[in-house]
Amino acid sequence: MRAAWIVYRKELVEILRDRRTLIAIGFSALATPIVLSIVTQVSTRTATQVYTLGYTGTIPTGLDLLLTSTGLKLERVDDPAAAAKRQVDLAVAFLPGEIDEYYDPTRQSAQIADVRLQVILGNYNAAKAAAALHAKGVDPAILTPLKVVPHPLSSPAAAAQNTFLSFFLPYILITMILTGGFSAALDSSAGERERKTLESLLLTPAPRSRVLLGKIAAVTTISLVAAIAAIASMFIALSQVSLPSEAGISSHLAINPVAVPVMVMVALLIAVSFSSVTLALGTLARTFRQGQAYVTPLYFITIFPASIILFIPDFNPGLAYYLIPILNAVLVLREAIVHNAVDWAALGVTTFSLVATGLISWLAALRLFTREALLTRS
Repeated sequence: MRAAWIVYRKELVEILRDRRTLIAIGFSALATPIVLSIVTQVSTRTATQVYTLGYTGTIPTGLDLLLTSTGLKLERVDDPAAAAKRQVDLAVAFLPGEIDEYYDPTRQSAQIADVRLQVILGNYNAAKAAAALHAKGVDPAILTPLKVVPHPLSSPAAAAQNTFLSFFLPYILITMILTGGFSAALDSSAGERERKTLESLLLTPAPRSRVLLGKIAAVTTISLVAAIAAIASMFIALSQVSLPSEAGISSHLAINPVAVPVMVMVALLIAVSFSSVTLALGTLARTFRQGQAYVTPLYFITIFPASIILFIPDFNPGLAYYLIPILNAVLVLREAIVHNAVDWAALGVTTFSLVATGLISWLAALRLFTREALLTRS
């Protein structure tokens, strides 16, 4: 194993000298908090933004206070239908016993304002009906013959935080593992072949399996460093965002302890597997640019199914889904984050799948490394 350790140190030194790898890691560490801060600001702004409600006619008593206190600014207009197209977000005409509403469904601001208006009118109508019944000596409880008593099984605030993390964390982790070692793996294979230094390395007394092991270890290290940098910067950015809790005390996003070991294990398995895959593909290439052409489709093939699953709520997969590399990692990690529990059967199948992928990739890379074509440059 001494030969593998020597190759490992050599590869790390060369990778750290490569500006492309360092720029990729630095960019990931900077881009992640920037994207998250933008998403957070947009979400907060959408929730607190005031929308303009144009109106004609006479507003019922008390309804104007409800509208203005719920983020709807009142503005009198001449033509509600015309105003709703550009002048205001939503327009209504108050008629005797009726409210005519005008809005453009293609505008997101109109959709949000419409939801707010419907909620306000529902509460207003319920309050007016209850007051009328009470004035006639009738118990307003007859309006709600079945009373719903909610019993949340977990904290709604914690559930919202876990849902947010389950959406971003798996995607960022897997993306940075794949892209973090992308440049390093190609430089260790196609790059060395292009620089004509791979031949001298393969002619040393060290077995080629040890040389390959050292290269895989080095690329895996860089992949994990890139993932750790991106996740650390994400949590640093999120630690500056205060979230409301049930008691009115602000809190910050934090990953539950159950998900941490799952994330570490999944990250290590993915990094080893795809370091082998990328090195194998890079060995097939004669130049760095040709290696990029070979490896780039791999990124989209692996990350696309995982990205689709993130947008499917309450996806309940069977164990067969956990045989699909990358997708199984997303599912296992999401389960651990959202439900604060580990599905051991799914984790076992995922581990088997990723280990098998890594072993097959290792054997393929080793077979390519033993080709005499690497020495003849053909």
